Amino acid sequence: MPLKAIVEGETIIGPDLSKEEWTTLKSRHKKGLTITMGCCGAPGHLRISKTGTQHFYHAVDSGCNYEQESREHLEIKYQIYRTCKSENWETYVEFPAPDRTWISDVYAIRDGRKIVFEIQISTISPDELEERDRKYRNEGIESYWLLDNFLERSRDFASWYHSHLYEEDDRLGETIPYIDYSIFDTGPENHIFIAKGIRSIGLHAKKQTLFTTNNPEIPLAIWVREVLKGNYQKYLEDTSATCHKKRQLKNLAAPQLIQFREFYQKIIRDETYRKKVDSCYRIFKNDKTLRKEIALQKKFDEIYSELDWLGKEYRSIISEDYGLFTWKKMPGYDTPRPFFRLESALKIKKLQECVIRFNNWETSFHSAIGNLEREFPDDNR
Repeated sequence: MPLKAIVEGETIIGPDLSKEEWTTLKSRHKKGLTITMGCCGAPGHLRISKTGTQHFYHAVDSGCNYEQESREHLEIKYQIYRTCKSENWETYVEFPAPDRTWISDVYAIRDGRKIVFEIQISTISPDELEERDRKYRNEGIESYWLLDNFLERSRDFASWYHSHLYEEDDRLGETIPYIDYSIFDTGPENHIFIAKGIRSIGLHAKKQTLFTTNNPEIPLAIWVREVLKGNYQKYLEDTSATCHKKRQLKNLAAPQLIQFREFYQKIIRDETYRKKVDSCYRIFKNDKTLRKEIALQKKFDEIYSELDWLGKEYRSIISEDYGLFTWKKMPGYDTPRPFFRLESALKIKKLQECVIRFNNWETSFHSAIGNLEREFPDDNR
């Protein structure tokens, strides 16, 4: 249901006409005045919606898609148009591209800045949204999509975001350990912008209000003004920058965290180092000749002491007090789990220093074990 039509070569916006002007136009149309629909050139007629919005509609069997527009679509479109006009923007409704590859719901321009608003009440696939948005982007136009039933469709758009978020993990071939991925949680409008650069907002079409991740209900006119001022674009960009920074930190921390988990497996879970020493110590205790070697017993005592230190050191580093990790109880787990504090490059550097310390110890350990084994007769090795 378009808001505009062409009458005697002039574009007319239905709601802009006074009641008297509308009545006169309707009377002239009944007497034979031609109403031409601006979207497709088909013949049209005049009418008023149940809520009083003056608009035009297509003659029967015109075949134009605008026939499918709902009352909510019509009224939201007019509110956006009226708000842009009140802010002194040059504004058009149902504005077509020169080649008619797109027709925007509302088009506003000022000081070289071009903006379109698209009201999407019917279902739209992620691929179609991306394709339609690309047409505006290619022409240097800022596009803003008002998407109805946003939350019901959010899983489709979240897949873009998750692919974007986990792409580095895929290269590593595993999920990065000790990362609390809930810190990357955000809403659908940010999912779409961060992953694809498409500007959108949730729409409650029946109530004619909007919503974002942090605001459950935003009056339509207020949001339009924020768009025109550039504030909504800034909100999306700031959220994207924050997410990008977290991703950079995650990728920077990834090699250290993977190594740190390997040490957990060797030191705590599997006790790889201790089992190696135990194996050597059994040989030592079962050999009557070796048992008398006091120096050898001292070496074992030193290594066991180091193993005790190593376990305490690891537990200290992973504790809350050390400042690198926090412990949280996650859904599906009975006990809290450690997560790295993904806060700054300084924390990652501190973790790297811990990993280097463990690596150096591991090198020293293998050297010490090698020296011990050389003390054993060949038949005991």
